[in-house]
Amino acid sequence: MFKREESIPAIDILMRINKICKKEKLYFDCDEKAFIGEKLIYTRIYVSDVPFRENYSRTLCFSIYDEPYESQVVSFEWDDTNHEYFKAVVSDDFYDNEDLLFRFFRAILRIYPKSKLWVEDEWFYTFEDLETTDMDNYNWCYKDPRYNG
Repeated sequence: MFKREESIPAIDILMRINKICKKEKLYFDCDEKAFIGEKLIYTRIYVSDVPFRENYSRTLCFSIYDEPYESQVVSFEWDDTNHEYFKAVVSDDFYDNEDLLFRFFRAILRIYPKSKLWVEDEWFYTFEDLETTDMDNYNWCYKDPRYNG
């Protein structure tokens, strides 16, 4: 997530994710691209650490949105900054793939250090949080990073 009006264009995120996957030796696929004119406004990607046909259960699916995309703007009562955020990269279910989610988002947050990871609870993860979190702990994303040590 990015602060509203500070997100990165979807095409740039898509290209960066492709590079991240190559660097991290992850498998990557992309489909369902939607455009307004020549501007990419939505796409769907798939990431895995094993070839897709070998084990579909290791595939993470993400939607990438270009701002503005109103249904992707959120704010949180528990966030005392009063910021609105834009959900630029949204994951489907990642159950049993928490390690892959960690690896993927740590690489993304390394490139976009002002962005945050939100996993449907009352906290965010920052790049610094992921750098100090044990990636072998499959429960990492279900614990508040302030108490994750």
